[in-house]
Amino acid sequence: MSERADDEGSTETAVAGGEDRISALPDDVLRHLLSFLPSSASVQTCVLAKRWRTLWKSVRALYIVDEPTDGEMERSRTFVDELLRLRDPSPLEVCLIYSSYGHDYANYGEAFQRIEPWLQYALSHEVEVLRVEAHALTTGLALVSSHLKRLELTSVTFEGSLDFSSCPVLDVLKMSGCSISSNILSQSLRHLKIRSVFFDHINRSRISAPNLISFKLGQYDGLTPLLDTMPSLVTASVVDVLGYGHYGEESFSLVLEGLSRATNLDLRTLYDQVFVHFW
Repeated sequence: MSERADDEGSTETAVAGGEDRISALPDDVLRHLLSFLPSSASVQTCVLAKRWRTLWKSVRALYIVDEPTDGEMERSRTFVDELLRLRDPSPLEVCLIYSSYGHDYANYGEAFQRIEPWLQYALSHEVEVLRVEAHALTTGLALVSSHLKRLELTSVTFEGSLDFSSCPVLDVLKMSGCSISSNILSQSLRHLKIRSVFFDHINRSRISAPNLISFKLGQYDGLTPLLDTMPSLVTASVVDVLGYGHYGEESFSLVLEGLSRATNLDLRTLYDQVFVHFW
């Protein structure tokens, strides 16, 4: 690697000879670039040069990919545990956790216990955006954070509380492919999107989020949830794909009652192809 040149002419010569322009960037820019990489790849940059040895430790993003193969269950978890242990205690802007540990349902009950310490690490380091995708079962999701603003959950089964009252600045919640058999409670939520979820067929869930301004519910199975009054609601969209009840009549009456304050309301049932729009 060529030494950096002081004047323009010699710089052009050095670049032609293979000068490392990326390493010439400020540390903050390099950390920003590293924030787009999976954390395992970010760590590997420590071998590039002396300057890179510790940059990964203070990147404000964590992308944890836990895809253990047969015989490597502990190796994958050990890597993540060591990654978190060696990382600088700087705040996190975003954390993504993906785990295929319970994808075959053989380890379904243990999958959430596996990722829970990683979740708690992110919350204790003031993460603002948290995305979790894991085939995992939890009987009690306890999230406590005064910094978490956005939460996205995919493929998680919830059998316990979904009370987000301990996340006072949580603004956006997205749930996809989840199984929900409990209530969803939040005073701070302003945007809620629920898609391709499985509600309980016996006990009806309740959604209480009085400060919502946008709500989307699409492609769900099970009993349509009860919707508490949402006085600030502006835009709402509900697609009753399975139409639980006679052609969705029960579902629509529940939805209309809960979303009566919406300025823009879009209701759909795909059984008889009825589309209702209120603007």
